[in-house]
Amino acid sequence: MDVMKPDLYYVDDRCYRRMKIKYPEYNDEIWNDDISKCLLFNAQATFHLNAENEICEGLEGVVITEETTESVLATMNIANSYFCYIVGRKKETKLRLEKETNTKITVPNQEERLPVTVMGKTKYSVMSCARRIMMIVNAARLRQPFTHFLSIPFTALEIVANFENFKESVLKECVGCNNICEDLFQNPNRLHLTVGTLVLMNENERKIARELLHQCKESLVLPILKKDLSNVSCRLHGIEIMNDDPANVDVLYGKVEFDSVEELDRFQQFVDKVCEHFETSGLLINKFEHVKLHVTLLNNLFQRGSDSEELCDKTRDVEKNKQRRMSFDARKILKNFGDFEFGIQSSLSLHLSQRYAFESNGYYLCTDRI
Repeated sequence: MDVMKPDLYYVDDRCYRRMKIKYPEYNDEIWNDDISKCLLFNAQATFHLNAENEICEGLEGVVITEETTESVLATMNIANSYFCYIVGRKKETKLRLEKETNTKITVPNQEERLPVTVMGKTKYSVMSCARRIMMIVNAARLRQPFTHFLSIPFTALEIVANFENFKESVLKECVGCNNICEDLFQNPNRLHLTVGTLVLMNENERKIARELLHQCKESLVLPILKKDLSNVSCRLHGIEIMNDDPANVDVLYGKVEFDSVEELDRFQQFVDKVCEHFETSGLLINKFEHVKLHVTLLNNLFQRGSDSEELCDKTRDVEKNKQRRMSFDARKILKNFGDFEFGIQSSLSLHLSQRYAFESNGYYLCTDRI
């Protein structure tokens, strides 16, 4: 059917066009199968909807290593954590992919540091199979707790000292407020703005993330900020909450401010573009339209130690996570310290930080920085 000349239907004085739609086949057994089968179903649905436009162009992470008139071989450097999703229970996912794309998939053992390979008779079939494997991997990545994150430290001496004063004053003046305690407060040496979170499961993915970070320096810093990131300054001033009820708060933030609206807009554009740049690799899943310019000061997850935040990520169950979190009453904090001045961060830097690992100064371990 020519999409430029579709069938037309007239109802009263309105004209409708009828477009051809190809629906994926529904599998009644999917709800009783394992997670890999579910991921395959999602990948298959997307694949069918785009099958007519499938082209054998380059696919991120897929390398054609051998191409003859009889066969094509592609390699995929995939973290071994995702092998189980590709294989599936009793090899069902792998066998089904092979059957539907007429290819042969080789998945190494967990202990082997070898790539996944796909062999087929045509480049089309190999790339189609590789595309569906990457869909499965990307869907599985969503279920993993993040391992690294892009952070901008706010650890200037003035800010750290004022945060300590803020903490002392809050604990003194807010005695009796529901669930207010010392454990809520962030470590002053780890104050930061989070740009985005990443799941980096092997050294290859960490290498890609480092390369992407340095690409940001070349393509985003000067074009957008008009100066080096180390020459950008801002201040941490005032506090805010995300939810509408200040009597039941999970997280309390410090606000990041700039001297002019133009500087603020440029910085907002910069961090948003950084997220977009990493998102194209599939290593970062951006859930928001814009990066929130704030620094976490109090978080009720800190009460349970570092393992609680990880547990919250692993479950992905909103209701269960809400039950684990004990909200605190921030009304008096907002009233007494709403305009608190934490200080100026005279020089900024963007870190690729590792979660649950720390430098000697107390800040998150820096994998790379610009």
